[in-house]
Amino acid sequence: MCCGVLTAQQRVITAGSAVTETVCALGDCDKIIASDRTSLFPSQIQQLPSIGYRTSINAEGIISLKPTLIIAEKDYVDDAVLTQLSSTGIKLVIVERKLNFNDTKKFIAQIATALGREAEGNKIIAENETALAEANALMKRVISTPKVLCVYNRGTSTVSMAGKDTFGDIINYVGGVNVFADTQGYKPLNTEALIASNPDYIVMTSTGFESIGGMEGVLKVAGVAQTTAGKKKQIIAIDALRLTNFGPRFGETVKELVMLLHPELKAK
Repeated sequence: MCCGVLTAQQRVITAGSAVTETVCALGDCDKIIASDRTSLFPSQIQQLPSIGYRTSINAEGIISLKPTLIIAEKDYVDDAVLTQLSSTGIKLVIVERKLNFNDTKKFIAQIATALGREAEGNKIIAENETALAEANALMKRVISTPKVLCVYNRGTSTVSMAGKDTFGDIINYVGGVNVFADTQGYKPLNTEALIASNPDYIVMTSTGFESIGGMEGVLKVAGVAQTTAGKKKQIIAIDALRLTNFGPRFGETVKELVMLLHPELKAK
């Protein structure tokens, strides 16, 4: 199948929340017939059949849905499953997602090309470039460089700090410093390291914030109350997929974080 504009009969399966969000932003949400468990935005996707989550995804379940196009995030689906899918003749597009804006643009452009939506892809990229330019203009007026702790958690049982090559890399775009930028990936939050780093702000997902018990729950995490972020209750919760996907809403998320991390901007 060539990469022309999708027909009404096109049946698309997506794997990876950033992929799903991008397909919808490009205007082809109605062509998606199934997606994976992480694809929660837009909300209508949650009404569709689920192909599962990462290692639970199998080729038979996908093939049974009779897709004409599968778009999957690289390393999200097992290679053996991808090999099975490729052998069926179904068009398969694998896109790599890296957590920086240059690669976000490539990610959007590759999906746009697969869907025959190049013009729409260029428009989304341009909108993000405009939002980042506006964020950079705001940062020229800031007088602070806040230290930020990025946290990923599921309730109180798993609380991790987000270092390099995680959503914590968004701090590079908002005029702050990720206190664990030298740490690779996600690591369990260490009380001594937390207190020593003394972040001014803690940034986390809204679902994580709610699952830990809101502000009260965050302040109960060992060491948080001893930090500037804890003492001033400077905890920022952002919608999980907006914060972690580095997708079509990246620019608007950066702008929001710039304003939240630099309160001096609100006074001007």
